[in-house]
Amino acid sequence: MNPNYIPPRVELKQIWKEHLAGLSFIKKIVFFPIYCYSRFIFKRYLKRYCKLSKAIYSKDDFVKECPKSDFYITGSDQVWNFYHNEGYDGHYFFDGIEGTKISYAASIGMTNLTDEQSEILKDRLSFYSAISVREDSAKEQLELLGLKATHVLDPTFMLNRESWLQYSGKRLVKEKYLFVYLPYNTVDREVIFCTINKIAKEKDLKIISYSHTIFKDKDADETILFSGPGDFLSLMYYADCVVTNSFHGTAFSINLNRQFWVYMPSKFSSRIISVLELCGLSDRVLTDQITNTQMQQVINYTSVNEILAVERHKAFNFLSQNVK
Repeated sequence: MNPNYIPPRVELKQIWKEHLAGLSFIKKIVFFPIYCYSRFIFKRYLKRYCKLSKAIYSKDDFVKECPKSDFYITGSDQVWNFYHNEGYDGHYFFDGIEGTKISYAASIGMTNLTDEQSEILKDRLSFYSAISVREDSAKEQLELLGLKATHVLDPTFMLNRESWLQYSGKRLVKEKYLFVYLPYNTVDREVIFCTINKIAKEKDLKIISYSHTIFKDKDADETILFSGPGDFLSLMYYADCVVTNSFHGTAFSINLNRQFWVYMPSKFSSRIISVLELCGLSDRVLTDQITNTQMQQVINYTSVNEILAVERHKAFNFLSQNVK
């Protein structure tokens, strides 16, 4: 069972206080239910497919409330990113928990750590019996601290294309389409949409984006509203092309064998660089508007899938050797 830890930054009271900051009280009353409904969609999906403990909050006794186990695995995106976690959060290191601790494809995200942050990682991870991370840069950072680390695939790659279909929603768009997934840190939206429009026109594709709320993307032909994880998987699975600046947008594009292009986000891009280099797809990165020559390039997934098969085997070996 997974411990369902809810950090302070995503508690509803913080969303009211910070995410809706600057809005009048009346607007907060209007928009707060929208955010709550979006959270409900995700919770419903998690309840269907994941086995979670009851919610554990920062005020709770984590050691007491955390499900008891022989092994404790830290494995999440940006789980050791001090910026995203708003400082050090010992819950992500199972502080105070007795038992064998390992990490699977944990992510640091940050490439420049302060001396204090480095010391925290060195100290807390010294209690781990085995460490694996999803970025080459994270492996190098930890090894500089005297810690042994293994580079493994992101957990989403542990299922192949056919396996992910069982967790996907129904097909949402009948026409051929280009899926736009730009969740954060967009460097130059105008350049990105010049590329999107150029590809869509050349290949006769409808431009589709999605939203967790009621807000539409004015630059897309259609926005799928109140989307959950199953909708995201469906939009990725059936897309004829994907344009993204997200690590998981990139990872799912590769795993589902989609034609795709990537623009780097303004920060925390090491995970994207790492997976593209691993799969020999570094040329899918765009820094400016796509050229006519680039538009004609098609990914041959034969070699990519061979690499993924080898890396999956490596990943399962890491787990089988350290959880026994």
